[in-house]
Amino acid sequence: MSTERVERRIARALLRLVSQLGRKVETGVLIDLALSREDVANMTGTTVYTVSRILSRWEEEGIIEGGREKVLIKRPPSLVMIAEDLPPTVKPLETRR
Repeated sequence: MSTERVERRIARALLRLVSQLGRKVETGVLIDLALSREDVANMTGTTVYTVSRILSRWEEEGIIEGGREKVLIKRPPSLVMIAEDLPPTVKPLETRR
């Protein structure tokens, strides 16, 4: 586990929580659990600083939304892509005339 990319470990941990505790809501999938960044760091074998940096970036990208005692997965497919280490989907370029 420690050799996997940290982002991948964090994404997998969140997806595990989604499968165990997730509840579909209008804006995504809600993990209604008091889950600190320290908890996520302990679950994934990394530092709180690293978890904080990654989760903050995911929030900026609109993948997740953190909150007090909850995490909203706004774009579950994006989290799956990170967890599975898949390349981002690229929309085809429009042809110019």
